[in-house]
Amino acid sequence: MKNHLHFEKLRLLSTVFIFLLFACGDKPKESCVAPTGGQFIEVRSMGTIDIQFINDLRPSFGIPESFTAKYDVDVYAVNYATTDPDGKEAIATGAIYIPKTGNDDPLSLLSGQHGLTIKKRDVPSTLPLYGYLGLFGAATGYASVQADYLGLGNSNVQNQPVNQKSSAVAVVDLIDGMRHYACENDIPLNENVFLLGYSTGGYVSMAVHHELNENPRSFVINASVMVAGYFDLNISESFQIADTLYRPAWALYSPFMYDQQYQLGLMDKMVESPYREKLNDLFNGEKDASEIDRALTPISKNLFTDAARTSFGNHSDFASFRQMLSDNSLNEVVPQSPVLFIHSKEDGAVDFEQSVNMHAYINSHEGNATITLLEKGEHEPAAYSPAVIQAIDWLKQYE
Repeated sequence: MKNHLHFEKLRLLSTVFIFLLFACGDKPKESCVAPTGGQFIEVRSMGTIDIQFINDLRPSFGIPESFTAKYDVDVYAVNYATTDPDGKEAIATGAIYIPKTGNDDPLSLLSGQHGLTIKKRDVPSTLPLYGYLGLFGAATGYASVQADYLGLGNSNVQNQPVNQKSSAVAVVDLIDGMRHYACENDIPLNENVFLLGYSTGGYVSMAVHHELNENPRSFVINASVMVAGYFDLNISESFQIADTLYRPAWALYSPFMYDQQYQLGLMDKMVESPYREKLNDLFNGEKDASEIDRALTPISKNLFTDAARTSFGNHSDFASFRQMLSDNSLNEVVPQSPVLFIHSKEDGAVDFEQSVNMHAYINSHEGNATITLLEKGEHEPAAYSPAVIQAIDWLKQYE
């Protein structure tokens, strides 16, 4: 009887011990919610960019000496799942930048949207410095992502530079995928998500707001900065192409890619020989804008047909392209969080009235927009780099 009681006591003590062992141990990690889109397929380390190297970049990027990187930054290239303009499954690529802060404090997530890129390899997933918005953000303490955009990098679809749906979804999916990846890999993130876009990246940033207004995800955008962006793509009937082009490659890239997609013979109606015959080779994804410019001419009367140059806004030959631009215009989007517009009055590629008008529209429709107009600066990243640093500082008030 005594032995039986002794055995029962031991069994009770063992049960209590095991219970306490599990109760006092680490609690099981909360499950990470799968992203709506943007599941990471492959992540590849691209090394670490240290503080000194980042600070040494300042003269090349036109960044003031007052900016100082605080952290080394780990860089990764990523392939992720998204959808193409037709809603079919597609692969997109991008880069992620993680600051080495030395602590476990949760980080805000910054999504950087780069300017127009024609050469497929000139993107953050291949050359991390092309994701300079994300890099400089990470150097100050943000976890950052930079989408290459559909059709660039290792993406398996054709690039459409002014398709608001595909532009937005590729970025939204990367943000969604990054939040899931961070959860699974113990990268501490808080709930803040910010946008910072330059030039075409301004358009893409506004497209992200439009997409999230229509199709919410598990996150919201807390604040955005759009530098030298364009939003209103509508063409007036009286529109005429300027006598001298700022960048011929930029002027032709969007209509060329649209024509490639829909095979409308648009280039035959728009571009003069001998330049028309060069376009397939020039826009094959292997050349950048500078190389393309050298093979073209900035003189409109030599590059464009008379119909395109003087009647682009009303000629029937260009009606489908004008309609596409109108369909993808973002001039009536109202973001649900604060926006800062930064634009130079000297910008010869994107008229600063684009930002002025967008700022006015948002504020007149119960939104929250601020604008900074610069007196000097052409449409080049180096001219706007000080504004990028200003933008990163401005975002911190919404942490």
